[in-house]
Amino acid sequence: MKKHNILKVVLLSILVVALCTWIFPSASYQAELVVDARNQLGIFDLFSYAVELFRYFPYVVLIVLATGIFYGVAYKIPAYRVLLDKIVKLFDGKEAIFLSLIMILTAVIVSVTGLSFGILFVFPFIISVILLMGYNKLVAASVTVGSTIVGILGTTLGSNTTYYINAVLGTDVYSEIITKIILLVIGLVVLIFNVLQYAKKTRNTTDKVLEFVPISVNSGKKEEKVVVKEEKDTKEKVETKAKDSSKKDSKKKNSSSTKTNSKKSTKYSTKSSSKSTTKTRAFDLKSKTETKVTVKPKKKAKTWPFILVFDLVVVLLALATFDWEGVLEIKWFSDALKAVQDFEISGFPIFAKLLGQVNSFGSWSLNYEMPALIILSSCFLAFIYGLKFDEFLDAIEQGVKKALKPAIYMLLTYLVLIIVTYNPFQLNITKFFLDFTKDFNVITMTLVTMISSIFNVENIYVAQSTLPYVTSVVQDTTLYPLIGVIFQSVYGLMMLVAPTSAILLGTLTYLDVSYGQWLKHIWKLFLELLVVLVIIFFVVFLI
Repeated sequence: MKKHNILKVVLLSILVVALCTWIFPSASYQAELVVDARNQLGIFDLFSYAVELFRYFPYVVLIVLATGIFYGVAYKIPAYRVLLDKIVKLFDGKEAIFLSLIMILTAVIVSVTGLSFGILFVFPFIISVILLMGYNKLVAASVTVGSTIVGILGTTLGSNTTYYINAVLGTDVYSEIITKIILLVIGLVVLIFNVLQYAKKTRNTTDKVLEFVPISVNSGKKEEKVVVKEEKDTKEKVETKAKDSSKKDSKKKNSSSTKTNSKKSTKYSTKSSSKSTTKTRAFDLKSKTETKVTVKPKKKAKTWPFILVFDLVVVLLALATFDWEGVLEIKWFSDALKAVQDFEISGFPIFAKLLGQVNSFGSWSLNYEMPALIILSSCFLAFIYGLKFDEFLDAIEQGVKKALKPAIYMLLTYLVLIIVTYNPFQLNITKFFLDFTKDFNVITMTLVTMISSIFNVENIYVAQSTLPYVTSVVQDTTLYPLIGVIFQSVYGLMMLVAPTSAILLGTLTYLDVSYGQWLKHIWKLFLELLVVLVIIFFVVFLI
């Protein structure tokens, strides 16, 4: 990848939006569209907005760094690589089934629970398996980002994704639910077809794998230990394996000298036995006295604790994101949390003090609860696998280093959102397209949503900035459920290619894939999904 490619894309996006504040007049909707003088962005304004990033969007960095810490610990645990190898072996010859299952599972989780940003937690694991199977980075990015995007555009019960859309339009998660399910299913079919077709053509291409997975470890078998001898006069290391030494000697010396030197040289080999230890002999390089070396075979790396912790984190993230009270009117989790917090010992609310400020499932945020869960699970993994404290700290350091650049680039995309919020101009563009027709039009509404999605980064801000004005133009409330579907699905689709898509840019940065390389790879899938969406919109409108 060209150096700093993703950073250049982000900075260029910020520059374009900044220039837009100089070109377009200020426009806001307050009961009516108010067009005012231009509110140009200044140089020092830009730096002051950068400070706002850490005030309003710290969760972008926190969730990514927490994920980095988790996998930093995983890299220190032999069981993690053993698990990866087991999965690769299990699906040997059935890799297409694995890719399909992962895409379906990820998309359904995002669609039903609304875990669109927190799903990043599973990306490194999925990417590692895909690369070990022999696929390249573009396949890994297509599976992870693509399935997340399909889950967003086909959101069903994930009210976190569509909360503000429903609030403005007066709809709910059940509005046009059949249409949403159709979008999810067809989106998955198109995605899986494209990914498998490309994956089949490009499998076993040269891509770096070791930077995404830990070094292969022995899962319990005894390994031979090679003992090295250093001669005082030559200071060269010679492996004491019989085959290697004989080959090297035969190239350098004749047969007679080989026999002489072979008598002088001492050969060492490891004796394997059924006992728990193996004794070998080696020379002390300084005194040349023989010392006994005891080698203990490694214990078998147990994978089930890692599987249990990993699955538990994913399940808890999904449960904590789903709006149980708003969607299903279930108050079990809020009641359970209240009971725990109200529990007292001798009048002291022990659990309330230990837990501190925490929300019930359905109300968890990316700001602190989800990152806290991931970090605590990292600590637990380190404990049950017996990592020393220094090893744990080293794992944290390595994990943060790996995650820091994606986290920063993802955070910078939100600077575009802050600029268009404090210097509003996009409603001029919205008005321009909506004025093409007197009545509701699928094409113009799709274009409006596409442009708004690029500017506003997150779906809630897309709806917040655009929908109030849209409802003043389109006053037929029977069309509002369809408008809600358009805003939900087109936003999701745009996050597949937008230069302000945090999930996309973070993944590309992690994989070291350029933005141009991604667009060249994904444009066909994007157009296919766009055509599918527009056709479905027209069908719903005509019905």
